[in-house]
Amino acid sequence: MSGQSESGNLSKTWYRKVLKGWEIDRLLTDLESRTQQRYRQNTKKDLLLGLLCGYSLKKISKDLHRDNAGVRAGLSNIYRNIETLTGESNNSVKSSNLVHILEKYGYRRGIAPSPIYSRSIPHNLPSPTYTAFIGREVEMNTLLERLSPDHGAHMITMHGIGGVGKTALVLAAAYLCLKASNENLSDAPRFDAIIFTSAKQQELIPDNILRRQGQRNLREIFRVIANALNDPTIIQSPSSDQFDRVRQILSRQRTLLIVDNMETIEDRNEVIEFLYNLPICVKVVITTRERIALLPISLRNLPLDDGLQLIQQQAGEKGITINDEDSELLYTRTGGIPLAIVYAIGQVSSGYPLNSVLEQLASATGDVARFCFEQSVQSIKGQSPHKLLMSLAIFPDSPILAAVAEVAGLTFAPDSVNSGLARLQQLSLVNLNSDTKRYEMLSLTREYALAELAAYPDFEKEARRRWVKWYLDFAYSYAGEDWEKWIHYDRIEEEEGNLRAVLYWCKDQDHYQEVRSLWLLLNHYANLYAYWDDRLDWLQWLIEQSERRGEWSSLVKFMIRKTWLLIRECSEQSLKEADEMLRRAWVLRDHADLCVQADLAENLARLRIREQNYPDARTWLDIEQKLVTQANLEEQKHIRHYIPVHYHRAIIFYQEHKYLEAKMLFQEVMKSAEKINWHRVINSAQNWLADLAIEQGDRDEAQKLLVQGLTVAESSNNKRRLARYQRSLARWEKRWGSAEKAYQLSTKAINGFKHLGMTRDVEKMQNLLD
Repeated sequence: MSGQSESGNLSKTWYRKVLKGWEIDRLLTDLESRTQQRYRQNTKKDLLLGLLCGYSLKKISKDLHRDNAGVRAGLSNIYRNIETLTGESNNSVKSSNLVHILEKYGYRRGIAPSPIYSRSIPHNLPSPTYTAFIGREVEMNTLLERLSPDHGAHMITMHGIGGVGKTALVLAAAYLCLKASNENLSDAPRFDAIIFTSAKQQELIPDNILRRQGQRNLREIFRVIANALNDPTIIQSPSSDQFDRVRQILSRQRTLLIVDNMETIEDRNEVIEFLYNLPICVKVVITTRERIALLPISLRNLPLDDGLQLIQQQAGEKGITINDEDSELLYTRTGGIPLAIVYAIGQVSSGYPLNSVLEQLASATGDVARFCFEQSVQSIKGQSPHKLLMSLAIFPDSPILAAVAEVAGLTFAPDSVNSGLARLQQLSLVNLNSDTKRYEMLSLTREYALAELAAYPDFEKEARRRWVKWYLDFAYSYAGEDWEKWIHYDRIEEEEGNLRAVLYWCKDQDHYQEVRSLWLLLNHYANLYAYWDDRLDWLQWLIEQSERRGEWSSLVKFMIRKTWLLIRECSEQSLKEADEMLRRAWVLRDHADLCVQADLAENLARLRIREQNYPDARTWLDIEQKLVTQANLEEQKHIRHYIPVHYHRAIIFYQEHKYLEAKMLFQEVMKSAEKINWHRVINSAQNWLADLAIEQGDRDEAQKLLVQGLTVAESSNNKRRLARYQRSLARWEKRWGSAEKAYQLSTKAINGFKHLGMTRDVEKMQNLLD
């Protein structure tokens, strides 16, 4: 303050007398906010302090080294500003009644604080239920920033599902503000009063859901404000005057007002109107399960690290030990919802086995699920949002809007879909990922929604039927063989989890035809790009089911697809199994069309090549070529089925060290594949040509082909082809380049072949590495 620099006596006297009794900091803040004039570091502050201490005009003038006229003008301005602050009539505030008026409007002399500047502001915050607040750094920083007087926000909302920690976060921020206010710290916004009101009707504890009385209307909120500020005049006023009375009182101080659980307040519109019309010096924080467009802060589940830290904190406080494996399992089962974590640890500390607690968490009728979701879901039953919620639960991975609308049976009601999904987001039951444009749902929410779905069996039956149909249509559009639709496999990858869920559900329901149709479309992707580890099991199930039903044509197709995998594996056992299955399939070949028979002959040729029986392999390739010719296909399909004949003949020439013949055939394969944009085969033939160049000592040609081909293999996500390029590059490096690079590439290739189950290739690469 300026007086401190001009008069040491003034500084000592004012700090001794004023700061021991007057709420001067609060008064200065309110004067600034109401009059738009700075009092912090100017002479007006010194004049005001002098008045409050009872100094005479002469004394103030002397200490400030100013004439009486200048001081008088300054004091006059202060009186007028106090009239503006308090609402008193013009020219009514004087030195004789200044203290009386300020006390009348709540600026009271208090108990002398400690020698260092501190105070105890009025508040009614409930005691924290934790020893240390964990996580939420980003949300906490955002909230504190918006609570700052420099931020224009007046009302702030914190929304999320029940139990996600909205109240805990707001209270943690409020306690930071309380500490900063009491101790005059600058690390959090400071207030003159902090008031907490809650409309929460129930509380979840380890053994039960407790009912509680909350402030469910505006009058009850007024009562809490009156009690927190120790001002009975609020509730003693007539009901019609209480609104204005509260506004008047709150306008005199910087106040943080928390309204918890807004969604359960009865006269919500009236409460929001009251909050909206509070003066700018009041910061309002609302917590709600429903999204309100008032500077919202969205709260979701805790990230893994924070969730595990909370588990260990709670376990330590309750004197129990939970190992890392169980901690991760508990996090997964709770979905990272703080309330569910605290509840579960409380149950374990009460003597319940962890497995039992985990089962209860997954139950839609358990305490956690009922506390978090029952109220929200009850409000939408029988409406479009309810159908959409149950439909969303069917998808294990986040779906796109079109899929949800179809499964809910609302494709032709786009307005209902849009408004319904918006309502689910308002209730924090669903979240739209702005990057993926997919609708996400927490695991606990999904468990509850699945239970809702089971309670409506007729709707579930139709929804599941639409779900299966949607993914069959999707697979028809984007799956199939890569020579026709290779550029669309990214769409299949995005929906892989949901597609697999459809397969498993149809299998469990014994819907063979749907599994058959879907697998025939996904087989190529599953084998060459996704490398599903259960693909052999699926094919065996389809073989058994098609045989049981006498579907011989499908049986032959599935035998071809399974033997293709067995031949790739190339172990002694897998080749033996493939031989037996192919012999049986050849007996049944007449049940299939000529193209399928050609594929069957190709697999027999491929098997004989692996067995190094090249004469028999050529015989089967001749049979394949004849069948393709007899099929009389249109040009593009003819090329597609004729390419494998040349391709495998070229491989035989390579194995027989007839490199010139092999090179000519592989070049022919590339030309034919380019005509139909069969990029996988182009990339494969290029790999073989690079191997031929290595064998013939053409260093530069081999390097050029390998560099070009490796780039395509890496971008295509074809791990088998990538491993083979790494194998070829290892050979090149070993012959002409770096032994260290050869070792690194060999190791990568071995790991790739192991992942694909290609045991023979692993052995060959190990020999090269050795």
